[in-house]
Amino acid sequence: MHYPAHSILAIDMSPFGRSLKLLPALKAVRQAYPSAFVVVAATTGTCELITADSLADETIDLGVIKLASGSASGLKRFLTLAKRARRHSFDLILDFSPRLETLLVSNLLLRARTITPSVIPRAVEFLLAFGGRQSRSDDYTSVLKQISIKPDPNFQIAASAAENSQFEQFLARNGSRGGELIVMLYASGAQSSFEGLAELGTRLANNFGARIVAADQPGDREFSDAVGKRFSAGKSLLVEPRAPFLIAALARASIVITDDGAVAGAAAALGTPAIEIGDSRTEPIPPSKRHRVVRANRGTAAASTDEVYEIACEMIQESRSASLFDLP
Repeated sequence: MHYPAHSILAIDMSPFGRSLKLLPALKAVRQAYPSAFVVVAATTGTCELITADSLADETIDLGVIKLASGSASGLKRFLTLAKRARRHSFDLILDFSPRLETLLVSNLLLRARTITPSVIPRAVEFLLAFGGRQSRSDDYTSVLKQISIKPDPNFQIAASAAENSQFEQFLARNGSRGGELIVMLYASGAQSSFEGLAELGTRLANNFGARIVAADQPGDREFSDAVGKRFSAGKSLLVEPRAPFLIAALARASIVITDDGAVAGAAAALGTPAIEIGDSRTEPIPPSKRHRVVRANRGTAAASTDEVYEIACEMIQESRSASLFDLP
């Protein structure tokens, strides 16, 4: 039985890639509470997608969220959330990625029934970490399960025809004549991955004549600013992209190379081959021709650039005739 609620606040302090899972969760909430007033507080890009899909009545833009956010950005998000959320009286708060600032708002300011993800026993977490693996728990499913809701299994992110057209125009303005290999490099915001991604793009541009599209998460430009000068001959930089436009780029790219597993998964779901660059703790995924994971060897900080490049070449060759070079 669903928890009775006429007004719901959903909070997700996750970076853009991870928060893509918020979309099917919200659709399930909408179906379970069709007449409820729903407000969502999330990162810039996620708010844009939620608005485009009409999954909430109101959104609270918390800006660009990164895994290593400083105390200043945390305070700014706390003030934004507190100011906007206290305008309403909520019956239920769904906090999908609880942090100190969200708990303060929920428990001290709003004082509504708050659902957070179930926490697995610390002993189990320790054993998983000791074995070099991460927990398979899904915070979005965990929260919804506590109010007797399941995420929509059929939900799929899709690029609209209008956004597809705008991305084609973007490529044309940057010198693309069509029919070329489009390599999209997406960085989650971890500066440690910038140089490796840039090197991969340079090698693919030199050896395949590829056009490089460097993309940050929506609202950010740190990565594209850092690597833009590396691709002066054929660059197409997505500087502070809107989220729907970024989804169109993922769908149009010939191959996506990223340090964000969620973005790699989204690209694969859109039909685009994707390589996820992880560390030694990155959890293995079931084998997939479209979504490949390259993990660092234990004891090293990053996956080998040579290994990622070889896999990229393999995926390009496998899809060369139909998926990569015959795009309109």
